[in-house]
This record gives sequence, C-alpha cells and structure tokens, in this order.
Amino acid sequence: MQHIKEKNGLKVTFVEPMGAYSNVFAQFMTIPMLGPLYLATIAEKAGYSVSVLNENILGRKIKPSELNNVDILCVSCITTTVERGKSIAREYKKLRISLGLTSRTIIGGIHASMIPDDVINDFDQVFVGEAETKILDVLRGRIRDKIIYGERINLDNVPVPNFRLLKNWEKVKPLPVMTSRGCPFNCTFCSVTEMFGHQYRTKSIERVIEEIKSYETDHFFFVDDHFVLNKNRTKKFLNLLEDNKLNLRWSCQIRTEASQDQGLVEQMRSTGCKTVYIGFESINPESLKEIKKGQTVADIKHSIKVFKDNGINVHGMFMLGSDSDQKEIFRLTSSFCKENGLTSVQYLILTPLPGTVFYRKMEKEGRLLHKNWEFYDALHVVFKPRNFTPAELQLGMVDCFSDFYSYTHAFNDALNTFFETFAVLIKKMYRKVHFPSFVSPLVKLFGIRIVRNWIIYNKPYIEYLYRIALNNKIQDKTNE
Repeated sequence: MQHIKEKNGLKVTFVEPMGAYSNVFAQFMTIPMLGPLYLATIAEKAGYSVSVLNENILGRKIKPSELNNVDILCVSCITTTVERGKSIAREYKKLRISLGLTSRTIIGGIHASMIPDDVINDFDQVFVGEAETKILDVLRGRIRDKIIYGERINLDNVPVPNFRLLKNWEKVKPLPVMTSRGCPFNCTFCSVTEMFGHQYRTKSIERVIEEIKSYETDHFFFVDDHFVLNKNRTKKFLNLLEDNKLNLRWSCQIRTEASQDQGLVEQMRSTGCKTVYIGFESINPESLKEIKKGQTVADIKHSIKVFKDNGINVHGMFMLGSDSDQKEIFRLTSSFCKENGLTSVQYLILTPLPGTVFYRKMEKEGRLLHKNWEFYDALHVVFKPRNFTPAELQLGMVDCFSDFYSYTHAFNDALNTFFETFAVLIKKMYRKVHFPSFVSPLVKLFGIRIVRNWIIYNKPYIEYLYRIALNNKIQDKTNE
C-alpha cells in the first residue's frame, strides 16, 4: 500500500485499553492487537507523528500527560474493553478543553463494528469493519461521516507493522504475525465472520516470509483464527521456512482437523512449532452440535494425542454453559483434560458477544443478565443458563480451573514427565523420538496463583450471581 508522505504536524495516538481489573488474566496479555499497529504504521508512513499505547503492555492506565499533545485519538476495543475506551475518550476530551485545544476521537474494533450505536455518542467517528483502506481519508478529514464503513483489503497490501511505534514494544513476546483473515465456518458463539467475512483471505506466503525476516526475533505467534485451514498453503509456507533456514520458535491457533495430516504435524514440529492453541469448546457431543462447531469428541482426543506424540504442547480451550450442558459437565470436562494430558487449558463461560448468533438468541429470549460490557470476557456469567443457575455455572468454571491448576496435578505431571524421560532415552537408541517437556507442570504451578487472584478479585460478582438465585427463589415462592 503506497502513501504520499506529508508533513502535517498532527499527532495521532492509537490506544488499546485494558480490561477490567476483575479480569486478572489481562495482566499477562503481552501480545497487542495488530489492527491499531497496522493503522499506526499507515499513518506514520503518510507523515503523521504517531504513537501506540497499549494499557496491557504498559501494565497501567494511560496517564493524562501522555495525551496532552494528541490531536487525534484512535481507540480500538473489544467488547470487554469498550467501557474503558469510552472513559479514555472522555478524559482526553476534558483534558484538551482545559488546555484550550481541539480534539478528535475515533473508535474501531470488533465491538464498535458489531453495535456502533453503543459507542456513537462517545466518539466523534465510528469505524465499522476493516479500516486500513480508509484511515488516511478519515484522519485528513476527507471522510466526515459519523459512521464509516470499511472495506476488506487485499492482505498483501497491509503494511508490515512498525512495533517500535508501540510504547514498551520490547515487552511484546512472542511477536504476533497475521497471515489470514476470515472463516468459512458458522460457530454460533463467534463474531469473526461478521467482522472479516466467510471468505478465507490470505497473504502470499512470500509476503509472510518477508515480514518474518524483517524482525529481530525468532519467536512468533501466528494470530490467524485458523492457521492451518488451507493445508497445502501451510505446507508451502513451512517449506519456505526450511528453504530460508529460518530457525524459529512459533505457536498458532488451529482446529482439530490439522492433526489428520501426520506429515503436516511433523513438519510443524521440525520448523519450530512449540504450542498449538485449539478451541475444542466442549466434550459434550450435543453442545458441539448446538454451537455448530463441526467436530466430534473423537476428533478432539485424536488431535491431542497426535500433537503430544510429536512433541508439541497443546493448549485446550473449553466453553461451559450451553443449553445442552448438564451439571456434570464440569466434572466430566475437568477429568477429560487431565486424562488426556493437556499442557494447559482455558475454561471459558459461553458468552453472548455482540454480533453473534448466540447474542441475538439470548437477547430475543430475554436471557441477558445485563449489558455491563466489562464482564463480557468469557470469564463471567452474563446470561441465564438453561440447566443451572448463573452462580452454579460461574463456580463450575472456577472448580474446573482449580482442579487443573493444582499442586497435586502439577506434581503428578512432573513425576510422569520424569519417568517418561527415561523411557524416551531407551527408545532413542532405536528410533527418532521427542523428549517430554517440563513445560506442562510449570504452567500448572503458574496457573495456581492466577486462579486464586481471579477468585479474590471477583468475589463481589459471584455474590451478585448468588443474589440473583436467591431473588428467583423468593419470586417463585411468591408466585406459588
């Protein structure tokens, strides 16, 4: 994407807000969203004075002094960070007025794209969809519409992001790389297709290699929703990594289908894949059908085994609370994760995110508890489940976390890994094998503190859910 550089003297700051303090996991988010960095790079190349502030990476809230000289403030939010984004915009406008200076605020990102009416009164302009093709016309004032509808871009025209525009960019580890957008699937809980479309769009693999070579690191995370969706393309990419003798450490997000190609998995390992992040979603076959995941429990078990056998760590993500889930889902899911030897897990509450089929269903049925967006982080119950109370669902998630991230589980994991190492030493005499990793028990020890902090920070919310259950019981008795 070519832009004419112009010296205009305007300072533009792109901001990614942090989530609420109730989400203690946010403090470990050292991978920024790439959207603000793409837009900042485009603006910088066009001659604007640009900076990017990410509150998660800063580890604190933005100071007013950091916005004193900002002429245009651009905020990018997901649903759980949008209230903080609104607060930053208000503080910025108030500050500029006190200094006798003008201000402009623009918001973009998934939340604004799904429900622009929610933010339209808090910002001067709202970007819906992909902003790369129109951001300069908006900054220059050529597009003055209150709501701007973006266009889907040829991904080879997206610039290589300049991470040095990001304050404390040195903390970004691993470095995020995007090679595709869009998804052909129809999961009811996901808003990716609403944002980026059903068409699977990709960068050329040569362009991705060029981007990787431009960075002074060997550690990457491919942020694509489905990194291995096109297996032939992935194999060509991995071949280029080998041809260019790029000795990388990398991780990615995939679906279970990737494990069906043994040759591909082996090549992923040989080119430096350390961890795969897989949205297994549920071990309840009925729930998988309900959310239209397009996979079976057998697929889940097979994928875990294949990646483990090839020395690749598996981070499993599970959602709890579908209408098909019963109360035993917590115990069954927890047992499944331990029995199948997952390296790490993320238990999530099924959450009605704006723009999704599930959100529209919950809103239509009157099952949303509230629209306090900071709690729409998949760690808090924000809707009325069918087969348990909101409090039961919330505590069920906590129990799953506490069971997996425990001293007992970490010790047993370490012991098993220790004995597996001896077995591998013997096998290595006869064939090529992969040594077991002590990453899994270490992750579990680290997770214990995170879970404990979450429970402490979220005690008021858990009490709120208990009050809902109590009020419902009182109401039921009144109606008898």
